[in-house]
Amino acid sequence: MTDDAPIPEAPTTDGGRPHAGLSPGLRRRLGWASLAVGVAAIVAFIPPLVLPAPPPAPDQPLAAPSTAPPMPSAPRIPPASGPAGSGPPPAAGGPSAPDPTAADSTAAGQNAAGQTSGGGTPTGRTTAGPATAGPAPTTAGPGFRPMSLHAADAANLRNGARVIECATCDGGSRVGYIGGPNTLAIRVPEMPAAGERTLVIVYETQDLRTLKVAVADGPVHTLTLAGAGDYLIPARTSISVYVPAGTTWIRFFNDSGDAPDINRIELR
Repeated sequence: MTDDAPIPEAPTTDGGRPHAGLSPGLRRRLGWASLAVGVAAIVAFIPPLVLPAPPPAPDQPLAAPSTAPPMPSAPRIPPASGPAGSGPPPAAGGPSAPDPTAADSTAAGQNAAGQTSGGGTPTGRTTAGPATAGPAPTTAGPGFRPMSLHAADAANLRNGARVIECATCDGGSRVGYIGGPNTLAIRVPEMPAAGERTLVIVYETQDLRTLKVAVADGPVHTLTLAGAGDYLIPARTSISVYVPAGTTWIRFFNDSGDAPDINRIELR
């Protein structure tokens, strides 16, 4: 060992200060560490002592107060009492006074059922009186006018029958050769109403012959006609037939032999 080597000094308390024998750098580090610990202790312990505790949270949210005004209660209406002197109530078990409203409802029900009120006419059904016989129906019918139709008219249907010229016949001709398969159908146009009519047949024949007549699908009328005994002299016969409304046909035939010639017909 040389004389120049430093001799370490013995550690002293330096007036009671700890670590007085440490180096200045180490002492600074220890001082900063102590300061940090003190600050941390202050931050940890002082705020709970100074700051007030937060209020406890409510268990349930409070409902907002209603702004709607309260509904007024309905006033109690006292029972109506009749005027003084209106009379005592009916005794128990006795007849009750007539209700005027019942009479009004009865009258209204009668009007709805067709009864008359105040001398007016019924509004619904009426009570039937004694049956009276109406006027007898007329055979002519409304709008009917007698008509005359010629057998040789072009609107008629002639199945095998033929038009024959005849100077003494109405219109100068007649329809002959009726019988067997040959037939004549005269068209009746626009009958205004159905009903019983008188059918007048103007015909010609020289001997006794049979003529059958049918209106539409009606019954067959069988006539035995002798005539005037000459084809140049017209003869007439009439029967009652039912003619339907509208356009219809009158058929003339004889499926068992010859029939007389037909000149014209009339409906009355």
